Amino acid sequence: MTTRAASEIVIGPVITERTYLLYTQGRYTFRVAPTASKTDIKNALEEQYGSIKVRKVNTVSMRGKKRRAYRRLGSVGSTPEWKKAIVTLGAGQKIEGLFGSV
Repeated sequence: MTTRAASEIVIGPVITERTYLLYTQGRYTFRVAPTASKTDIKNALEEQYGSIKVRKVNTVSMRGKKRRAYRRLGSVGSTPEWKKAIVTLGAGQKIEGLFGSV
C-alpha cells in the first residue's frame, strides 16, 4: 500500500452556510480525495493541523450535477463527482483560521 501526503488526501475546506452551522457545533467539512478512507482522512488532518485530535469522520460521495451548454446545440454534460468528509473534533478543540475572523 502506498502512502500519500496529507495535501493529496485533504483537498480543502468546504465553506457554505450549512458548514458554518456545523462549525459552531465543532464539526468541520472538507473536500477529500475520492479514494481516501476514513482512517486516511483522520491521519491526514491530524498531520496537517498538528494539535487537533479527530474523534469521528463521516464521508459522503457527492454526485455531479447535470449541466447544459446551449451554445453547442443543447448538449448535456455534468460536473465531476467528489467526496466530502464531515469531521468531529475532540471537546474544546478548534482549527484556527479556517473561517477567517468569524
